[in-house]
Amino acid sequence: MAVMPPKGLFNKVKNRLTRRRYVVSTIRKDEDRFETAVFEANFFYFPRSLKNPAITVETYTRDEAWDTHYHLTGRLTLEYPDRLFREYRESR
Repeated sequence: MAVMPPKGLFNKVKNRLTRRRYVVSTIRKDEDRFETAVFEANFFYFPRSLKNPAITVETYTRDEAWDTHYHLTGRLTLEYPDRLFREYRESR
C-alpha cells in the first residue's frame, strides 16, 4: 500500500484571552510554495469567511510551513489575536 504524503495541516484554536475561535490551515499551493491562513471561526469552528482570512503567510519549504503553522497556533492560543495579526501584517 502506498503512503500518501501529507498535503496540509489544520488546527482549531480557542484564544484564552478573548475566547474567540480560529481555524489555522496550511496547504501546499505549488511544488515549492505553501500558504498558512488563519480564519475567524464560529462556535462550531466553521470559518466565517473563506475568502477573507485574518492573515496569510507564504513559505517555500514544507518544514518552514509546518513551523509557521505550529508557531501561529501556539501564539494564537495565548496572545491577543489583533496584536498578533498586526505584527504579521507589518513584517511583510
